[in-house]
Amino acid sequence: MSRLEATVPEARLEQVNHLEEELGMSKSQIIDEALSLFFKTVMELKQGWRIAFLDASSQRVREFTSPALTQVEWATRRERIVLPDADFDRARKLLENPPGPTPALKEAVARRNKRKRRKEE
Repeated sequence: MSRLEATVPEARLEQVNHLEEELGMSKSQIIDEALSLFFKTVMELKQGWRIAFLDASSQRVREFTSPALTQVEWATRRERIVLPDADFDRARKLLENPPGPTPALKEAVARRNKRKRRKEE
């Protein structure tokens, strides 16, 4: 057996304490179970699968993700984009000197600001 030390938010510790009472498991057992699920999820993500919860009665699916799982998913699906020199130069120039807002964008911002003002009133 190895010892593992971790820092977690107070709310997460409260959840672990609740599970400890509810399930009659030790903190070590809960953490071991959580790590097993996380490792399994990472392995499945690398193969293109996602973790989801299935409602047994209605067969509805609720997908589950977290910041770490999203990062793993993005890392396994990286694509290299190669631009011809002329397109790369054009993209660089646009980044260095972005064009001003289009009329459509200005209208959208005006509509949003108008809605915000109405909500504040």
